[in-house]
This record gives sequence, C-alpha cells and structure tokens, in this order.
Amino acid sequence: MALNRKEIQRFAKFLSYVLGVRPDEFGLVPDPEGFVWIKDLLQALREEDEWRFLGRAHLAELLHAGFGQEFEIQEDRIRCRVPKGSILPEPVGSPPAKLYCAVRQRAHPVVLEKGLKPAKGPWVVLSRTPEMALRIGRRKDPHPVTLEVRAQQAAASGLRFHSTQGELFLVEEIPATFLVGPRPAQERKEGRASRRITALPTEPPIQGSFYPDPHKDMGLGPPRPSRRSKDPQWRRERRRGNKG
Repeated sequence: MALNRKEIQRFAKFLSYVLGVRPDEFGLVPDPEGFVWIKDLLQALREEDEWRFLGRAHLAELLHAGFGQEFEIQEDRIRCRVPKGSILPEPVGSPPAKLYCAVRQRAHPVVLEKGLKPAKGPWVVLSRTPEMALRIGRRKDPHPVTLEVRAQQAAASGLRFHSTQGELFLVEEIPATFLVGPRPAQERKEGRASRRITALPTEPPIQGSFYPDPHKDMGLGPPRPSRRSKDPQWRRERRRGNKG
C-alpha cells in the first residue's frame, strides 16, 4: 500500500523520533555508527497500531520522496543521519537492582544453567521493565520466558553495564548465578511426578499355602450350641420307669 504525501510526512517525523531520538523506547539498540537492522526496525514499528502495515518498500518510498538527506540505508541497515539526542550506549556506574530479559522457551533451561550470552551482536540487552523485556522477547518467540537479573549484584562482581538513556541496559554476559526465573516446564513436570504416592500392589497368596482362621481353628469364635437329644422328654421318663 503506497503512502500519500501527508502519510509520508507523518511517517518521516515518526521515524526520525524512533531512529534519532529514542530508539530505546522501541527496544532498539543502534550500533556504533547509529545503524539498526531494518528487520528489527520493522518489527518494532509494526507493534504500533498506526504502522502495522509497514514494509521495506515504504522505507524506500520515504527516501524517494525527498527524505534521503535525513535517513540512510546501507543494505540491511538504516539510520538517522543527524540524531537529535544521545542514542549510543554509554557506560553506567550502577544499574538498577533488577533488570529483565525475555528468552525463548527452547533456550530457557540452557540460560538458567549457563547464563545469558549475546544472541546477536556484542551485547546482552536487558530492559528496565518486564513489559519492555516481553515486548522484545516476543519478536523471537510468541511466548517467551521473562527472567529477572540481579543487576547490581552482577555489577558488584565486576561486570560492566552500558545504558541507552535508562530504558535498555547492555552487558557482555550475565552468569546464571545472577538470574531469577521460573523452573523449566520439564523440570516442573518431573517434580510433580516424583511427589505422586503410588500404592504398593498386594502380593497374591502363594499357591498351596495354608492360613489358619483364629476363630475357627483356635476356639476364639462364639460357642456352638449343644447337640440336642434325639429322644423327647416323655420317652426318656418311660424308659427310666421300665427299669425300676
């Protein structure tokens, strides 16, 4: 879908803010030359309701419309030629106590075991808020796992942090000891299985075995009624009279 002149002007103003003022607000980290990957830029722009339809052709259209002096495209990268703010990462002495990163579900168990390492470029990108971490993480996995980073403890151990205006923080790596997050799904499943109580099976009786019945065989049952005489009372009396 081509943009009309008014839309192009509005798009140029918006892109100038994204690339030249606050790329960190959109989860973007420029390289030392100020470039960001076009793929990453388009993912960020499409998260905005007004610009969900944008594609690479619209960036080329912007340059052809007379904005080539403001923006520069080199192969798969784009930058604002004259940034209006400090957009490059700068060293920071003390990061916030907690930072956040959202990782792919598939990488979740490995990260908890071995720590965070750069997926692309020289930095691990951490966010000031879990919301921004989730926004960045969803660009790679629709259901990422959010991890908490004990950033101040990591800095105290000697790790050096950089920041882009306080929204994103960059570090070369984060050892697993400074990560806090949910256990992997497989581990939770195995834990539930281990807690199940299984009833022991009843052993069948051994063939040919004899088990005494205490009531029947040891005289513990109720007394049996005495056996009544077969002769009625009148017959027994007559028998005694005949003997006398």
